[in-house]
Amino acid sequence: MKNIAKTLLLLNLFLLLLISCTTDIETETNSTTPKTDMSLPSLSETIEYVSPSVVAVNISTVALDRFFIPRIRSADGSGVIISKDGYIVTNDHVIKDAREISVILNDESIYQAEIIGRVPYSDIALIKINTKQELIPIEFSSSKELRVGDWVIALGNAFGLAGTPTVTAGIVSAKERVIETEDNRTLTDMIQTDAAINNGNSGGPLVNLSGKLVGINSTIMRGAEGIGFAISSDLVLRYINDLLEFGEVQIPRDGIEGRTLDPNFISTLCEVGYNLCELDENFKGVAILEIALDSPASKSGLLPGDIIISIENKPVRNYGEYMSWTYNFKPGDTINLNIIRGQEEIELSLVLDRALDLN
Repeated sequence: MKNIAKTLLLLNLFLLLLISCTTDIETETNSTTPKTDMSLPSLSETIEYVSPSVVAVNISTVALDRFFIPRIRSADGSGVIISKDGYIVTNDHVIKDAREISVILNDESIYQAEIIGRVPYSDIALIKINTKQELIPIEFSSSKELRVGDWVIALGNAFGLAGTPTVTAGIVSAKERVIETEDNRTLTDMIQTDAAINNGNSGGPLVNLSGKLVGINSTIMRGAEGIGFAISSDLVLRYINDLLEFGEVQIPRDGIEGRTLDPNFISTLCEVGYNLCELDENFKGVAILEIALDSPASKSGLLPGDIIISIENKPVRNYGEYMSWTYNFKPGDTINLNIIRGQEEIELSLVLDRALDLN
């Protein structure tokens, strides 16, 4: 009996030890396995928080009909309140031809607005209404902190309907996108999202799940179903601060006159003596044609014939793209350029100074 009892005791100890090891293994496995919570976030609280800052922007314009008779036409867009005293950000293409601008607040009150400043090359405009009520401005978040895969919410006032804004949601698909608009503008530092952005939502806010602004919605790219674009909040804030402080955007100057490379131009440069004959005809970049005297470019060591291939490690495919990236910086900023000179790639830096106003 003693032997049987001893055997049972040893067996129980063995089973306890085995269970303990199994538990340890499971615990260790669970601690290293990423959490896979598949539940989607609720957006209702965020929408309620942001909605008072979203406005409808209605404009009236005068256009000639087919009989050349002036007719008043109306159009709708969106905007977002950025200050308690009535400053509102919207898209430049929403208000550029406006004869009158009306702003409808979340409580359906209507105010006339004036244009404070425009930044056409980045599709940003600043307008203002005068009201005695204290408005609720949106909070800004740096778009640099936004990551691909983050959830974002696009709000606006599609179709000019007053009251609760139109809402769509999606994720950030890409950052620092460069797009060409229908009116031949090149927009840089764009946030790409799969949140649908309708025409009437142009100028409205793109926010993160905390309800903070990460971009301004824009629908300047047609035929891109399922893709939305927003101007990054960092770029918006840079321009708005300039408009409020100086009354205009402080535009940087580099002193470069350039041209987009194409097969014919590469061939021409080769024929006139530039050492570019070995470049592939589909090579992308900007050829420097002239450099202004006593300019940032001349002081940096850049030479006519150099080929700019990137700015701050962002590829440059054409001259418009290069200029748009440059406009994102301020006078006094230092930018780094990668260039091709002969058969060698070189990195140079230059300190931008201030150009004449291009608004």
